[in-house]
Amino acid sequence: MALTNGQKAFFEDNGYLPYERVLSDDELVQLRQRSEDIIAGRVDHIPERYVQFEATFRDEQDPGQDRLDQVRKMTHLCYFDDLFEAVARKPDIVDVIEDLLGPNIKFYCDQLMMKPRFNGTVTHWHQDSVAWPQFAPQNHVSCWVALDDATVENGCMTVLPGSHKWGPIERRCKQAFLESSRVPEPVPVEVKAGHCMFHHGLNFHRTGANPTPNRRRGLALHYIPSESLYLGARDEENRMTMECGKSPGEFRFMLIRGQEFEGCV
Repeated sequence: MALTNGQKAFFEDNGYLPYERVLSDDELVQLRQRSEDIIAGRVDHIPERYVQFEATFRDEQDPGQDRLDQVRKMTHLCYFDDLFEAVARKPDIVDVIEDLLGPNIKFYCDQLMMKPRFNGTVTHWHQDSVAWPQFAPQNHVSCWVALDDATVENGCMTVLPGSHKWGPIERRCKQAFLESSRVPEPVPVEVKAGHCMFHHGLNFHRTGANPTPNRRRGLALHYIPSESLYLGARDEENRMTMECGKSPGEFRFMLIRGQEFEGCV
């Protein structure tokens, strides 16, 4: 067991858990460099569709600014890059996921949130699971790993403790929920580089802007139980099959630990 009973109880009550260091200094250096190489075009193994620019630069990049300071996020890196896949499979992380989800674990996707210096914009309150309605049940846990120090000043994550217990809140109802007198006080969660936090897919969270000269990269790793049903469109599965260089129908959500189940993810 990776977690103490107290830590498990904290997660169950609050829907998030600040955690210890999971990346070494060497790993941090390598991952930062790889993210910079991808954005600079020094490597080309990540499909362009998985690199998203901040809204200001989405139509046209600014040649007078470092490209690294214009990218909002990159996704699906673990399916194409060995360094990032190795992080998703680290026992230091997966042991905690097993404590929270059970022994059979699949990997959904990753998001490297760049939150670029000077240009990083706000990500408003949301529940991850509401953006992923193609899974049943909606029982997901994410590990958010800081590649740089995440502070209040440069846009660390802020959570609403216990909000995961409310279940999925439709977007059209979100504002009414957030204005309710029963919503708990928001809690900012600062995370040092190499450390991480875990949060439930139904926990409401947001991140602030980054007007500082300090980069704030955070790798979000999203896990689901192998027993989950996948209700998504097959065209998404076929696209990933082709991009991962597999034969038609061969793509599967990445098995991290335990076993797979017929008819499930």
